[in-house]
Amino acid sequence: MPGQPSRRQPRPRPSGRGNYRELIHLLNRRYHLEWERAERLEAELARARRWRLWPAFDLLRRLKRWIRPHSGDLTSGVLPWPYQPLIEAAGRPYGRVSIIIPFKDRPELLRNCLASLRLGTYRRFEVMLVNNGSESPRTQRTLWHLEGRRGVRVVDCPGPFNFSRLCNEGARRATGDHVLFLNNDTEVLTPDWLERLLLIERHPEVGAVGATLVYPDRTIQHAGLFPHRDGRWVHVYRGRPLDCEGERGELRHVRAVPAVTAACLLMRREHFAALGGFDERLAVTFGDVDLCRRVREEGRLVVVTPHARLVHYESLTRGYSLDEPAARDLAVGTP
Repeated sequence: MPGQPSRRQPRPRPSGRGNYRELIHLLNRRYHLEWERAERLEAELARARRWRLWPAFDLLRRLKRWIRPHSGDLTSGVLPWPYQPLIEAAGRPYGRVSIIIPFKDRPELLRNCLASLRLGTYRRFEVMLVNNGSESPRTQRTLWHLEGRRGVRVVDCPGPFNFSRLCNEGARRATGDHVLFLNNDTEVLTPDWLERLLLIERHPEVGAVGATLVYPDRTIQHAGLFPHRDGRWVHVYRGRPLDCEGERGELRHVRAVPAVTAACLLMRREHFAALGGFDERLAVTFGDVDLCRRVREEGRLVVVTPHARLVHYESLTRGYSLDEPAARDLAVGTP
C-alpha cells in the first residue's frame, strides 16, 4: 500500500524432498542400466562358452558315427506306424496360451528362452515360470527383474525334481485356453511357431501337438517319439540334417505320431485337465509318452509339425531310459 515500506518477498527454498526424489530416481535409473549391461555381458559370455563346447560335441558325434555308422534304414528297429498326414486348419488362430516353463537356476537359459518368446508374432500368451527351488543369487536377480512384468508369473514349487509335478502345478495356475509345456533350454526359431501349433490343434480330432526340435548345429533332435522293438522309445531321425526329408518325405509334412516330447507340447487346457495331467509317478522320463498314450486311447491324434521349430540345448548323449518302474508298463497302443 502507498506510504508503507515495501517488504521483500522471501526467496522460495528448494524442496529437499523433491531433490531427494530426483536423486533416488537417477540412482535407480543408473542401477537399472548397469544391471541390464551386466546381464547382457553375462548372457554373451554364457553363449560364448556354450558355442566353444560345440566343436568338441561335433567331434564326439563324428567319432560315434565312425565307430557305429547309421544303417541305411533311418527307422531301423522302430515298430511299424502308418503315415498319416494332416492339413492345418484354415483361418486365424485364437485363444490365450499359457506357456509353462519349469526351471531351477540356470538363469542364462531362462533369459534366452524368454527373449526368444518375445520375437514371436502371436502375442496372446502368459508365461508361467515354475520355480523348483532355485538357490543361485543370479536367478534371484533375474526373477526380481521379471517380477511385475506383464504376462509373466512365477510359481514356487520346491522339493525333489519331478518334471510331471512341476508341469501339473503350472497347469493348475494357468488361465489360458491352451497349455504349452516348454523346456527352459529351448529357443524359438520360427516367429509364427505358436500360430502353426494352434492351427493344428483346432482340428477336433487332434489332442496334442509338438514342434520339431533341433540341436544348435541344426541337426534334428526331435521329430516324434516312436516305440522300438527292444522296448525303448526313440527319437526317429535324431542327429540327421535338418533338411532330411525322411524315408517317405514325411518330415516335410504335418503328421500323426505315437508321441511328442514335453519339451514343447501344446494341448487344450480343459482336455489336459480331463486327462488328469501328467502321471507324477513318472518323475523324470516317460511322462510325455504316457500322456500321449492316453490322448490316443481317447481316439485323438498326437501330431508333430515341421513348421514350428525350436532349438533344444539338450545333451547329445541323453536318451529315454526304462529305469522307472511305472514306465515299463507303458503300452504302445494303436494309431
